[in-house]
Amino acid sequence: MKANPILKKELVLGARSIKLPLALLFYSACLSVTALVTLDGMTGFGQVYREIEYETLTSIFLVLAYMQLFMICVIIPVLTAGSIAGERERQTLDIMLTAPISPLSIVLGKLFSAMCNIFLFVISSLPAMAIAFLYGGIRWEYLLIFMVSIMCIAFFSGAIGIWCSSIYKKTIVSVIMTMIVELAFFLGTILILLGYYYIKYERILETGGTIPANGIDVGWVPAILLLNPAVGFTDAIYTAYTGSSGAEMILKNSFFGNAASGLVKICPWWSWISMGVTILLGIGFVMLAAGRIDSVRRREKHRNTGHKAGRSKKQKRKEQDPHESLKEIQQ
Repeated sequence: MKANPILKKELVLGARSIKLPLALLFYSACLSVTALVTLDGMTGFGQVYREIEYETLTSIFLVLAYMQLFMICVIIPVLTAGSIAGERERQTLDIMLTAPISPLSIVLGKLFSAMCNIFLFVISSLPAMAIAFLYGGIRWEYLLIFMVSIMCIAFFSGAIGIWCSSIYKKTIVSVIMTMIVELAFFLGTILILLGYYYIKYERILETGGTIPANGIDVGWVPAILLLNPAVGFTDAIYTAYTGSSGAEMILKNSFFGNAASGLVKICPWWSWISMGVTILLGIGFVMLAAGRIDSVRRREKHRNTGHKAGRSKKQKRKEQDPHESLKEIQQ
């Protein structure tokens, strides 16, 4: 199978730069310091006698997991949002579009180069994450689930970054719009659910009704949380931390009524379903970005073809009318 030339170029350029090693050093240092500070607060290094709650030691995994989620959601826009917009700013996009490479290959090359860097960040975090496993309480397979979940979110965020980069011409605008779209999925879905719940709550009060003991019936609206990668990530981490599904705990607390009982059946697989939806959303953004680049390529090709056609017509007039060349020389 032929290697993607864009991916190869990006990896070679990244390997020659000092930015990636410095970023890995900073990333690992932040996680290590956070792990040590958290461990010190729980065990009290330097104190001779202190009662230690064994269960609290496993919360290091929780703290580091959410810290990595936040940092990767910030790093990904920086890596991907300038992939196409940066080519425009450096005036190299036209050269890339003239290469015999499909728009999808360009998008995948840019995206997978960022994913390779993110994978290095995740791998570098394993020593700090392993501190929680030294004390027991969390099974090792949940570390693999964490890695798969964080890479799915990285793919999703990177696809959004590529899509925004294909639309906006400035890198800074693309970065800002990528973060806004991320917030729309991470916070917007939760706000939609809470807003719908609040509307139904107000309608019950306005009609003089009483709030049911089993909660307000909101139907299948909580299924919108499957579009939220952070909720799926939280469910996976909460399951690793407590052994029970976080989504099931929320849906069974008499908050969403009896109609949500249908969603309870998929709660044991909520995190896996959410990962699948996240990947599908990422693929959708990749296809949108490829379509955008393809439209730019066709527009540039049409412009160049029209320019060449205009020149050929002008040359034909010169050949038919010798005085036409004399007029241009006199002008």
